[in-house]
Amino acid sequence: GMAAGFYIVYASEHLCLGGAEVGFLTAVLTGSQAVMNVAWGAVADRRGHKGVLLAASLAMALASMAAWAATSAGSLWVAFALLGASLAGNAVSGMNIVLEFCPPEDRPTYIALTNTLLAPTTALAPLVGGWLATRLGYRAMFALASAVAALGATILAFWTREPRHAGLSQGIVPSER
Repeated sequence: GMAAGFYIVYASEHLCLGGAEVGFLTAVLTGSQAVMNVAWGAVADRRGHKGVLLAASLAMALASMAAWAATSAGSLWVAFALLGASLAGNAVSGMNIVLEFCPPEDRPTYIALTNTLLAPTTALAPLVGGWLATRLGYRAMFALASAVAALGATILAFWTREPRHAGLSQGIVPSER
C-alpha cells in the first residue's frame, strides 16, 4: 500500500521513536504476520480466499487509521499488528484466488496477467504516498490510504464472487473434510 512504508518514518519524525521502539514495532509486525499466515490459511481452506482478502483490505484500512490516530510510539503498535495481518492475508490469498478462478491449463496466463496488471500499482503506490506525504503531510496521506483500502474492500465485498462458493472454481480447491 501507499502508506505502510511511511508508518515508521512518521513515527520517527513526529513521535520521537528510539531504536528500542523501532525494534519492538518490527517484532509486532513480524509476529503478527507469522501468526496471521497460519490463521488466514485455515480461514482460506474453510471459507475461501475472498473472505481473507476482504479481511486483509479492512485490516489495511484500519492500520492506516491507527497510524493516523497514533499519538505515541506505544499507540503505534496497533497499526503494525494490523499491517502484519493485512500483509499475511494478501500473501496467503492474493494469488491463490486467481488459481481458483482459472482452469488449470490457463494458470500460467492468469498468473502472468495478474502480476503484470498489479505491477504498476505496486510500484507507484509508495511513490504516490511519498508525494502526498510531502504535499499534504503524513496524516492526510494515512487518511487517504485508509479510504482507498476501504474502497477496495467495498469493491471486493460487493462485486467479486468467491469462486469456490459461486460454482466458478476451476482450479485448486482443498478437499472437503
